Amino acid sequence: MSRSNENSEQSEKRPYRMGARAAAAARTREAILDAAEDAFEDQWFDDVTLADVARLAGVSQQTIVNHFGSKEDLYITGIGERVGPRISARRDRARKGEVRSVVETAVDDYEQTGIGLLRVLATADRYPTMTTVAESGRVAHREWVTRCFPAVRDDRNGVIDQLCVLLDVRTWSQFRHEHGFDEARTVDTLVRMVEDALSHGNTGTPR
Repeated sequence: MSRSNENSEQSEKRPYRMGARAAAAARTREAILDAAEDAFEDQWFDDVTLADVARLAGVSQQTIVNHFGSKEDLYITGIGERVGPRISARRDRARKGEVRSVVETAVDDYEQTGIGLLRVLATADRYPTMTTVAESGRVAHREWVTRCFPAVRDDRNGVIDQLCVLLDVRTWSQFRHEHGFDEARTVDTLVRMVEDALSHGNTGTPR
């Protein structure tokens, strides 16, 4: 075989090998994110280790470090690529200006993510990562509430502030876990409270 033919065959094989390696790396990365999501969903951030995630993913701990760096970076990546988009997609289903639709959307979201969100808030003062996630969540929540109630233009009475509190995960938790309300009763209660806040805001009556 001539040298030119040999070089041609090698150049054809090289992209294939590189493509196969990239695909394998992508599969490994997704497996790690799957494992991390499972681990963080069921445990506190403090209790999850990279060794736990590595065991669940079937990879070495060094492989996780190579892909993501630290546990904090892995958590942030998982939030950014997996959890955050799912929350946004669920919340986008709320019909603007329709109180029951907005409340049902928030409650449905918390039924799936509420415990994890409460864990983030509980550890926000101890981990910079959790502080960042909690602050981003607060900003996103306020933006969502504002979008859902576009009629609240003059907010001198702090109606948006009230709505943010009423539709906050901690309010949901109080009704669901402290008072023992079922999901339907929680929705009905929050609908009345949100409607009351809106009516005061619309009439300009200070609260």
